[in-house]
Parts: sequence; structure tokens; C-alpha cells
Amino acid sequence: MSKRIGKRPKHKRSLPLPGSYLIATEGIQTEVLYFRDLAEELEQKYAGLANRIEVTVPSLTVKGTGVSNLTLIERVAEVIQLSPTLFEHVWIVFDKDDIPLDKFDNAIKSAEQLGWHAAWSNDSFELWYLLHFEFLNAAIDREEYKMKLTQHMQTNGIQGKYEKNSARILQLFTPEKRQQAIRFAKKLAGYYQANIPYHQRNPGTAVYQLVAELTALGQRADTLRKNLKK
Repeated sequence: MSKRIGKRPKHKRSLPLPGSYLIATEGIQTEVLYFRDLAEELEQKYAGLANRIEVTVPSLTVKGTGVSNLTLIERVAEVIQLSPTLFEHVWIVFDKDDIPLDKFDNAIKSAEQLGWHAAWSNDSFELWYLLHFEFLNAAIDREEYKMKLTQHMQTNGIQGKYEKNSARILQLFTPEKRQQAIRFAKKLAGYYQANIPYHQRNPGTAVYQLVAELTALGQRADTLRKNLKK
């Protein structure tokens, strides 16, 4: 792992920027599209609020890296070192993939040791998408995920097949569907005892933890706007 982790150039800020998030994803398509969509939603919710009241406006930096697991840890450390911003929250987003099992588990543990958070998925990020529509507690392969998501898209009036680089499915992720996905992911997490290795938690995903946190920030903005109207 890079020896530069934790070392920062002198020109950087001495304190993290409040409300700042670095969301570094393994993929450069699906995950990036999803979290940039959430970032735009938060930006709209907080637009103009800081001009009316004192409020910490969250800022999300979403970066697709194209590398996975422990290599992702190293790449994120480099991004942090080169960034002019000290991030208050660092999340890495990755799948299990077809790699040695210990690398998946070690990447999660390494992130936690660095004070970061791991929004992992086993086996695929598409599990998080699928939980918006149905509860799944049995392992399936990635082609089955695509087939199921295609069916849900077509049921909801979107023609064609699910593709990883398509943003069309994002329009189906309403606030209600998002809350359902969070509930289903929490329920799924409850199936596994704490001593079960992460690579054995299939299906399973911790993406809901990050999404729940961002959703709470959006709800906070909604509440502030309502209070201003009173």
C-alpha cells in the first residue's frame, strides 16, 4: 500500500471541509451515474439555503477509478493526497468480483482502519438496484440481475434492456423506492451474524448505509425549507 497515506501537502486546508464527501467507486459507469444523480439531487435541495440561514451545505465528489479492492484503497489515498480539499467523509464503493476472497474482506477492513467507509456489494452493485423493486435473499449471477432489472424497467414503461452504462433506470428510483431499498438491505444484513466473513454474505450490500446518510441530508434540507415558510 502507498506509504503516502495520511501525508498531505502543506498547501492543503488544516481541517476537513464540513459536509464534504469523497465517493470513490470501483466502476466508472453504473456507480458513478447513480451517485452523481444523488449529488445533483442534494445540490438542488440545498440551492439558495445558505443565503437565508446558516447551514452546512454538503458537497459530493464522485470519482470512478476503474480499479478494485486493495488497489482502490491505494488509488483513493492518492486522490486524497492530490486534492485541495480535505474530505470529512470518505466512502469507497466496490463489488466482490472474481478475486481471491481474502482481498475482498481485507479491502473492507483496510478502509475501516483508515477511518473510511466501505459501501461494498456481494456479488454485484446491481443488487442495490434490484432491492428498489424486490427483496432478494438468494445468490444469483450477474446475468440474472440484468434480466430482473430489465423486467422491472419494462414493467414500469421503460423499453429495452438494462445496461450498466444507462441512466434510464434512475428515474424509477423515487424517494419511496429508495426507502424500500434501504429497508430491504437492512433486512438482508440482519441475516448474517457479525462473525460471518464479508465474502460469504451473498447476497449482501452496505451501499444502503451511504445512501441512508445522503437521504437524511436531503430530508434535513426539506425540513429547513418548510421551517422557513412558517
